[in-house]
Amino acid sequence: MKIPDHIKRYYVWDGINPAYAMLYRKVAGMAGLLIYIYIRWQKNYPDYVTKLKSEWVKLDNVKMFQEGFTMDRKTKTKALRKLEKEKMVQVEWGTGKAPQVRLRLQ
Repeated sequence: MKIPDHIKRYYVWDGINPAYAMLYRKVAGMAGLLIYIYIRWQKNYPDYVTKLKSEWVKLDNVKMFQEGFTMDRKTKTKALRKLEKEKMVQVEWGTGKAPQVRLRLQ
């Protein structure tokens, strides 16, 4: 697998288990892998930087686009539904809002 160049610049690799990353990719394709990397990247930052005080990460399209994790919203939704069906993530859906996601497999 070739890692996209825009992801190589982020310092996330020591927090990622390659076996879990490939499992997310197997279930939901490249979108599942990007979602896993994005969530792990967000969780590697300290609380005072991200303002996150819980295990939940907001998968906002604008924020993901700004950080280089670009994907269509329908692709993201489809990947999240596949991952949720396999019990790999827990998702809180809100009408008209970005989904809140928590990894079950770390």
